[in-house]
Amino acid sequence: MIKKNKAAYKEAEEKLHEICIEDIGEEYRVLQQADDGGTHIVVAFEEQMPGNAREYIPSPFMGWRLIFLIVPGGSLEIFHPLNKQ
Repeated sequence: MIKKNKAAYKEAEEKLHEICIEDIGEEYRVLQQADDGGTHIVVAFEEQMPGNAREYIPSPFMGWRLIFLIVPGGSLEIFHPLNKQ
């Protein structure tokens, strides 16, 4: 198996934030998770995936396996609040 170059998670996360804020403009969260396939990045949106998300966020993204997650409205604020205290 040939390993591809993978950017540091923080670098990929910062780029995803930039894309989601400047180009997509919908409520979102970027999460690092793992499953049987290894560590991956999840980009979560509420209700539906924005139509232009696949255009701006390809998979794989900067060498990372990327998963789009669609959650019910209000779920991101409840389960993944921006201001964790």
